[in-house]
Order: sequence, then C-alpha cells, then structure tokens
Amino acid sequence: MLNRVVSVCSFFMVILSVVAFGLGAWWTLIGRISEGDGVFMLFGWCVSAIVFSYRAIDPAYLDAVSIIKSR
Repeated sequence: MLNRVVSVCSFFMVILSVVAFGLGAWWTLIGRISEGDGVFMLFGWCVSAIVFSYRAIDPAYLDAVSIIKSR
C-alpha cells in the first residue's frame, strides 16, 4: 500500500513540476524574472519532473492484479 501512495505522490509531483515549468517559462517571457533565473528554474523543474516520473510510472505498483492479490 505504501508503494502505491508513493507512486500517487510522485505523479502529483510530476504534475506540479510541469505546472511550475510553465509558470517559470511565462515569468521569463514577460520579464518578471531574469533570463538566468528562468534558465535555472526551468532546468530544476525539468529534472524534478524526470526523476519523479520514473517512480510514478513503475508498473509493479500500479498493476490492478496486485491490488486484488493484496486483499
């Protein structure tokens, strides 16, 4: 059960990373933050999304049969 919770939390972290990436790109385009800050922000959120996406899509924890077997 804990592994499924971690997978769901990782999925939400991926969603948050994608939203923050878009927000950082928007802020950079409108000039709210500088280009250097925008590059670091975009790079950080992109790395975060990649790292957490590997954990979120792990098929061992999202298999429907494993949910039935655990009961």
